[in-house]
Amino acid sequence: MKKKLMLIFTLLIASQQFLFSQPNWPAIKANATFTVHDTSFLSPSLLPINIGGWEDGLYVTRDGKNLYSTFMPIDIFSWLRDFAPCIDFNPYYRPPLLDIDTITNPFGCTNYIHSDIIYSNRADTSQSFIAWNSSNLQIPATFEGGACGVMLNADTFDVFVFTRDIGGSFGMELFLMKNVPVNPNPSTAVQILSSPDNEDNPHIERLNDTTLLLFFDRERYIYYSLSYDNGTTWENPTIVTNVLNDQAPYDVQPHLWQDGSDWWVFFSADNSNGVRCIYKSKQMIPNDWNSWGPKQLVIEPNFIIQGGLGMIFGVGEPTLTQSGDLYFVVVYGDLNSTDTTDVFDCDPWILPRKHPVVTGIHEQKFPQLIFNIYPNPTRAKVFIDLSIPIDDTIEVIDAMGRVVCLKEIQGQKTELDVSNLTRGIYLVRFRKSVLSTKRLVIE
Repeated sequence: MKKKLMLIFTLLIASQQFLFSQPNWPAIKANATFTVHDTSFLSPSLLPINIGGWEDGLYVTRDGKNLYSTFMPIDIFSWLRDFAPCIDFNPYYRPPLLDIDTITNPFGCTNYIHSDIIYSNRADTSQSFIAWNSSNLQIPATFEGGACGVMLNADTFDVFVFTRDIGGSFGMELFLMKNVPVNPNPSTAVQILSSPDNEDNPHIERLNDTTLLLFFDRERYIYYSLSYDNGTTWENPTIVTNVLNDQAPYDVQPHLWQDGSDWWVFFSADNSNGVRCIYKSKQMIPNDWNSWGPKQLVIEPNFIIQGGLGMIFGVGEPTLTQSGDLYFVVVYGDLNSTDTTDVFDCDPWILPRKHPVVTGIHEQKFPQLIFNIYPNPTRAKVFIDLSIPIDDTIEVIDAMGRVVCLKEIQGQKTELDVSNLTRGIYLVRFRKSVLSTKRLVIE
């Protein structure tokens, strides 16, 4: 979250050159215009739940019934002018506070600000999101954000991730929970993929009954990681070298979406004029998460708002429903404001799909081939039988996530010599094919 705050800090310096007038927020929002390049979408519109505070980091569940946001009840970019642990935050507050604790802090300040996760829900997608609510994920004095999950059913997340600023030598970190309600309590959250760098904007997907995929930012470069044991252990993150980081560290906020046949990643990047837009890219090689085609511009803002009322500084944080409706945020403002604590705002918008995508599933899962491994447990050799012939590489993974055995397979049957491996529990998986990972016990 904190790294996002610096994206347009230079605009604050430029604002000193203007004559001043008070922002007309209703007119600014009503006259904001965009160019939609992706012809599969209609025209964008402002969500009715927009409020005075900073709504960022959107995530909508695939069923379109739950919407989450990273929220700060202030003008963030204006606050940067006076950035310090202890200042008078009162001029920056924009109601409603939504139960954010503005008192508790580690610095002894009289008041304070941080981000929390808020949410809104609706019974049916024909209804509107009416109001934001405080969530059980709110923790005093720390920055939370980046909510994202895979639904198990209408009321429960199968897996759920979010970010939290834990301070010290570590900044924003990723946290994972399993089998939690749509308004989860963070008490069961475990930290994953930790590093001294900042991790942000996580997006998690389930590929099969044991395999999870996570895309995220690390210091504003996009990475991915796979877990083959339902999130207990994760591979070392791999930086995405194809397309998504061609402007890094300015390509951020990845969001994966499956249209029923292909994977796409939506993300934010600057256009040729340096204005932040939303792009998409199609996966070229199935199950290769570093294989993405040329980026395609989805939507870009028209920088000057009609009537010269202000500017749109960028759009971002893409998130899509199963049917393909795109939710995103817009940052706009008026650099001529007489009130230096009231210059910028960030609100949620929607870009509806012209023709809703129908995949026949709630959360996309790939069809799984079947393979058997025997004898199991074993001491020396194991045999692997598959339901259909494949051309792939078998990997055996130890408890530390290391590949300790490899073998090419062409056909439906093969055998592995594992006599050199120590006693313990291992995972057997296929490098290219989407198959269930199986456990192998070596005696």
